[in-house]
Amino acid sequence: MKDKIGFIGLGNMGKPMAMNLARAGLDLTVYDLNPSTLPDLVALGAKTANSTAEIGEKCDIVELVVMNDRQIEEVISGRGQGDGLLAGMKAGGLIIIHSTVSPVTCQKMAALCAERQIAVIDAAVSGAEERSIAGTLTLMVGGDAKNVERARPVFSIVGQDIFHMGGIGMGQAAKLCNNLMSLINMKVVEEALELARAAGIDEDQMIEIAKVSTGDSWALRGIKPMRALFAQSTHGAGSVAKLVAKDLVLALRFGEQLGVPLGFTEYAVNRDRAKPE
Repeated sequence: MKDKIGFIGLGNMGKPMAMNLARAGLDLTVYDLNPSTLPDLVALGAKTANSTAEIGEKCDIVELVVMNDRQIEEVISGRGQGDGLLAGMKAGGLIIIHSTVSPVTCQKMAALCAERQIAVIDAAVSGAEERSIAGTLTLMVGGDAKNVERARPVFSIVGQDIFHMGGIGMGQAAKLCNNLMSLINMKVVEEALELARAAGIDEDQMIEIAKVSTGDSWALRGIKPMRALFAQSTHGAGSVAKLVAKDLVLALRFGEQLGVPLGFTEYAVNRDRAKPE
């Protein structure tokens, strides 16, 4: 692959993705605010940058795995101090938004970047850290077909199932629907297991019962690994909880924009907001 690749955001999901790109021998430059994430990438042959603007200057394709909409906008447009990808990226560049953010944010960034003849696609990922490490993520992609094809060699390294959903933001739309299903289901599983424990039922036995009954689901089978992931997350359990809440709020707002009432989601969001810190 001739394109030089940049990668910004080396957390639980981003770092394994970047490591797989480095192992594949791509010309890779990485950046993260936390310097402790960098040595493992350097050991695999990746180069480092000192700013997002430098990543933009040195790279043809830049992948973003940051935490939220605000960080996406800051990484792309900068903070008014000469930083940001647009401060350095040349015409013909391509930015890939992997973070789970609003479809509207992706469309907004695409319009901004188009003024500099830089393309943007969104490629939301699903599969949690385990599949990020294995390089078998599911990718839900939105954007112009030619830009999606340009990025496909990168996608094939980090992912297994790649779905082109349509125009810019449509990958995020699919991801929000997927996350809505899984996150609400996880909340229900936790409450059902709490009820079982209170009734004197062994949790492991309850899980085994549900696996061969109508209570079976991905959330049930993955509840213990997800607990462990949240506990050891580099963001901290509290920050992970905020990320979960963020995704539910994004889905709720997306439903409002489309005129689709999401009653269970609204209840879950408001219930969590009402809980004491």
